[in-house]
Amino acid sequence: MFSCRNGEISEVNKKKATELNNQAVELRMNGELDKAINLYKKAYEIDESNLNVHFSILGIYIQKKEIKKAFDFLDKLSKEQKKTVYYYQTKGNLFEYDGKIDEAKENYKKAYELNEMVEIKNESDLNTLINYTMLETFAGHKEKAVNRINETLKLEWLTEANKDYLETFRNEFEFYQGDGALEFQNEKEFRICTKNIDSLKQILKENHINISGSSSPIGISEFGEIRVNEKFRSKIEKLELKECE
Repeated sequence: MFSCRNGEISEVNKKKATELNNQAVELRMNGELDKAINLYKKAYEIDESNLNVHFSILGIYIQKKEIKKAFDFLDKLSKEQKKTVYYYQTKGNLFEYDGKIDEAKENYKKAYELNEMVEIKNESDLNTLINYTMLETFAGHKEKAVNRINETLKLEWLTEANKDYLETFRNEFEFYQGDGALEFQNEKEFRICTKNIDSLKQILKENHINISGSSSPIGISEFGEIRVNEKFRSKIEKLELKECE
């Protein structure tokens, strides 16, 4: 997700840091958070330029609800690293988890001002585009983000998978409600019942509404259902589509 180079490390140390990181990932997946964070920290001590490892350490602090420790660890970054997009964007994330959305937005704005958008030349640039437009949205410029993705969708070399990827984020940004990154973790949904799932999916796609999931009719029921995130409710109501009773 993030990278920063602050000098070179030997191939031996680089390999050791990678091994420690991989072990930490497995421990974290198994729920052994204390052991995982210790290995992440050892890997980070070897290579302090690896902000992916740094971000993983912060992730465990968040998972353990130890936000103050996360802030303290972030504050240990060098003066130069504190002038980066990573620092302000991550600080914004932490303020969100601490329930301070206004402070979060201020840091997202600083990160956005430091960030630069590259020209989209190939598929690998699409992730950069999404990271940029997500930050653009959090900084209060969702219209710019939506327009930027819409312009990219005009590129002739995009595959259908590329288009689906871009449209999913475009839709999220278009209906963004100002709640920061945590808004994308909101799992509150409602259901729309239909006799023709394929037709309804097409209508939703045309209206930039993302689908959380769907199920076909079961047993004697003639209705299937499509699940949609709560953020799209206002558009659903304008389309006069009925929620399942």
